[in-house]
This record gives sequence, structure tokens and C-alpha cells, in this order.
Amino acid sequence: MERNLKYKGFLIILKYIPHINALCYMIYTLLCFAGIDPLILGQLTKMSLFSWSFMFLTSIIFRYCYVHRLPLYYIAVNEFLVNLDYYVGIPVDDTKLLLIHLTVIMSLIYGYSYYYVKHKLKWEDL
Repeated sequence: MERNLKYKGFLIILKYIPHINALCYMIYTLLCFAGIDPLILGQLTKMSLFSWSFMFLTSIIFRYCYVHRLPLYYIAVNEFLVNLDYYVGIPVDDTKLLLIHLTVIMSLIYGYSYYYVKHKLKWEDL
């Protein structure tokens, strides 16, 4: 019984860590564009390629639906944009870069909304 409880607890934590991490990424990104540098939040939430790969592969192994992978996709796109801008330099000003980040965030919200309407609501409820 105790082993099952530990197993379920691990699966629940594994299920919600990407969501919490993606939310922290969003807050960090928006605060950086506002001129505030939340250094501690950035250090706590940044994911390396190895930790991202582990979270992605475990979501596949434990058969989580695509909604649980949406934050991982967001984190991957965000890391790509940030690293591309840092190392190569995206030739856009800060306002347009913020719009790119907001577009990615809105895509994540759209994915959640699409799943909710398609799987949680019945067409009779609308």
C-alpha cells in the first residue's frame, strides 16, 4: 500500500512539474521584458536539454496526453528563442520579440482550450 502511494505521488508530481515550470518561464519572460530581472526565479526554473528530454520521455512512457506535453513544447520553444537571440541575435526590437513570446504563450493557451472543449465539454453543453 505504501509503495502504491509513493508511485502515485511520483506520477502526480511528474505530471504537474512541467506546468509549474512553464508558468514560471512565462512569469520570468514577462518580468524580464518589464525591466525586472528575477534572477532567483530564472535559476530555479531553467531546464537543460537533459532534464527536458527526461521529462518528455517520461511523459511518453507513462502515456500522458498531449496536454501534459504542451508546457514542455513551450519550454523548448522559449529556450530556443532565448538562446537564438542571445547567441545569434534576432534582428527585431524588444517589442516585436515580446510579441513573438506572447504568440507562443497564446498558442499554449489555445492548446489547453482546444483540449478542454474537445474532451471535457460535450457539444450538448454548448
